[in-house]
Parts: sequence; structure tokens; C-alpha cells
Amino acid sequence: MKNFNRIYPKKRFGQNFLEDQILLDELANLMQIENYDRFVEIGPGTGNLTQLIVDRSDFCTSIEIDRNLISFLKKKFIKKDNFKLINESILNFSLSSITKERKSIRLAGNLPYNLSSPILEWCIQNSEFIIDMHFMLQKEFAERCVGDENSKSYGKLSVICDYLFEVQVLKNVDKSFFKPPPKVDSSFVKFKPKKEFLDQDEFTNLKKILNYLFSAKRKKIKKTLAKIFNENEIQKINLDFDLRPDQLNTQNFLELSKLLNDHG
Repeated sequence: MKNFNRIYPKKRFGQNFLEDQILLDELANLMQIENYDRFVEIGPGTGNLTQLIVDRSDFCTSIEIDRNLISFLKKKFIKKDNFKLINESILNFSLSSITKERKSIRLAGNLPYNLSSPILEWCIQNSEFIIDMHFMLQKEFAERCVGDENSKSYGKLSVICDYLFEVQVLKNVDKSFFKPPPKVDSSFVKFKPKKEFLDQDEFTNLKKILNYLFSAKRKKIKKTLAKIFNENEIQKINLDFDLRPDQLNTQNFLELSKLLNDHG
């Protein structure tokens, strides 16, 4: 505990540490860790969740950007031969550097709120290696990940998550459980990639059509689509063009992205 007292969360890294052991045990149980699992943990912090992952899994590689935490974590896990620590930003790290086996890595982490989107994009680009991800996220961000059409939280992120992942909010966590307490509550969320391979062209066109339509979120889609497609192209899609973007489902957006691909 003496060493721990010298560890202070840094605002510039978005650090909010979890210390409540009952909560940590519950999160580890929700992850359903098996003794053959190989984990990559993003931002171990003071290693409280790390300890449970290391104790229950085959191997854990933790990626920590904060140099001040490295020596602390090395001492904490010095006797663990199934633990590796890398001092690097996860955004500069590639899963291909530690595995060539598809769908072989599980991810976990208490993510900095300001990096949730870039880290999720990183996960998408590394998805061929990922079995699943369990992340602590800002509750509002989590709601956007699971948002349904016509809901207030529905948007581009909702569609992208539905296209790529099975997403499940496992537990909502009050801000009081963190040190220091953030201004908002959090959610512990499971993501499981749906696709064996990511079709980069289809994904690129999907993001383009989402950007087009959600840039005019309150307008009927026919007004926005008329700027991109001619009337003959639009008639190929069986869709109510009086709808707004937040009334379309993922399949609707995929049909429009295919039309965009054909449009060239």
C-alpha cells in the first residue's frame, strides 16, 4: 500500500482507477475468463483488474502509456511468468506483433473517455485477431454503441457497432467507484466481432454514406441523397425516402452504401 499511495491518476491520460474489490471481482466474473485465454489489457493503471486476469487466464499482455506506472506494475507482477508489460500507446501497437493466429486474443480495459472512439477504431482495424472486448466506457458513449433507430442515442456510432459487433451492456457503474470520480457514470460493455474478415471497401462506403446522411440528421434523406445520386439510381432502392437518417436501420444504410459503391 505504501507504493500505491505514490501513484496518482493523471488527468492528461484520462486516468480514473478502479479499486473496489467486490466490483472488480464482479467484472472479472462477467468476462468469463478461462485458463486458456490470452488477453491484451489496455491501460492496466494500478493493476487491480490485471491481477484477476493474470490469475485466471493463460497470459496477459498489458499496454500502459504512463511511464510512472511501469516500475510499479513490474514490481507488482514480478513473480508472474504469464504477464508481459509494454510501455506504449495502444494506438501505436499492433496485435500482429504478438500473434499471427486469427481470433486468438481477448481485450479488456478501463478506457480513457477521450480515447474511446480512437481505441474502438483501432479494435476494428485489428479485429481479425480479436475474440471479444470488455471495456469500461463512459455511459453516454456506451448508449450510443447500442442505440436503436428512433432512440435519442442513435447515430453513426450505433450503426457502425451494429454492423461490426454484437454489443451488450453488462453493467452500469456509478462514478463514485472511481478514483478520482469522473463527472459521469460508466458502463461495462462487451463487444464481439461479427465478421471473420473486414470488407474494407464496404466499410469505407458505409462510413461515407453515414457521414453524408447524418450531416443533415434532421432532414429527410431524399434531400441529401439527391445531391449524390440521380433519380434512376435512387429508384433501385426500396426505401421510404421521407424518413430521416435516425429512422433507418443498419441494413438500409448498407443498401445505400452499395449504391454508393456502384455509383463510383
